[in-house]
Amino acid sequence: MRKSFALFSVISAMLFVLSGCGAESSGGSNEQVSYKDLKTMVIDILKTEDAQKALQESSQQISGYSGQTSKLLSVQDQEEVRLAVKDVLISPQYDKVIKKLMVDPRFAGEFAKSVNKQNKQIHKELIKDPSYQADLIKVLKNPEMDKMILEVLQSTQYRKEVMSLMQDAMQNPLFRLEVLDLMKKAVQEELKPSPDQKVDKKKEESGGEQKSDEEGGGGDDSGGGDEQGGDSAM
Repeated sequence: MRKSFALFSVISAMLFVLSGCGAESSGGSNEQVSYKDLKTMVIDILKTEDAQKALQESSQQISGYSGQTSKLLSVQDQEEVRLAVKDVLISPQYDKVIKKLMVDPRFAGEFAKSVNKQNKQIHKELIKDPSYQADLIKVLKNPEMDKMILEVLQSTQYRKEVMSLMQDAMQNPLFRLEVLDLMKKAVQEELKPSPDQKVDKKKEESGGEQKSDEEGGGGDDSGGGDEQGGDSAM
């Protein structure tokens, strides 16, 4: 669009100059320059370095007004552009071309950046929709989805990615401190006796006291029996 407008402006200027030259020549010699001669002259002029520089300068000047010129499109023109783009995107002829473009890392990265904000906003709006939530739950509960998730989790590539993420995280000092704090808390909780262990310990202590009391009582009885035997012997 920019180049065509610049080319049109340059050609118009050249035609204006050439028409002036033709008028002067016709006034002097009563000969008119034919269309074929004008076309040949224009092509020859466009091939010169001066013409190429003029085209570049005009395109650079027009690029500053590209935002304003795009706003000048009428509603009908905008609709036609939208329909044309839609026809190209859904056309089977351009399917392979679009797939190749999406595989290209540069194009895919730029495309993802351009639609990232819109995608986030769309997801936020969809999450608020009850029907979308219900459909999402159905998809997640689908056995095929569970199978696919399990296959991904069990894949070697996924495990490598998880290991690399863990290694990168362990290099962070703050993450290390958090892990150490969690380990300390876990050790302290393991060392604390559970309520069942406390009850068993109390039972053992009470059982030991009763046993010692019984043993002490049996000793007293045997001592009393010895004394009675001595008295009878006397």
